Amino acid sequence: MEKGKNIYTVDFKDVHYYLEIHKALKDGLKLPDYYGENLDALWDCLTDIVYRYVVIILKNYQYVEKVHKEYAEKILYVFRKAKQYSDEEYDGTKIIVERDGVETEIV
Repeated sequence: MEKGKNIYTVDFKDVHYYLEIHKALKDGLKLPDYYGENLDALWDCLTDIVYRYVVIILKNYQYVEKVHKEYAEKILYVFRKAKQYSDEEYDGTKIIVERDGVETEIV
């Protein structure tokens, strides 16, 4: 991993139902207690995180897709927008989605 970057790993391996998705995000991204556990709150928190050089790994994402495919796509949309925001302002964030051991970087 790149030196000087903050690394966040969100592991979804224990996600079996919808509400656990945001718990995994909160834990892995070290979000504050007041995190609202919705996509707007995720966006707000991500824009606070990606202002610096970070790597975010969404591990075992296949479990989120299994629980709620449509919502999983919306979450990735928020991460893509956060990556674009970071690239425009700071050019330093990497977001990696891992499914079944295969990593794909969000561009």
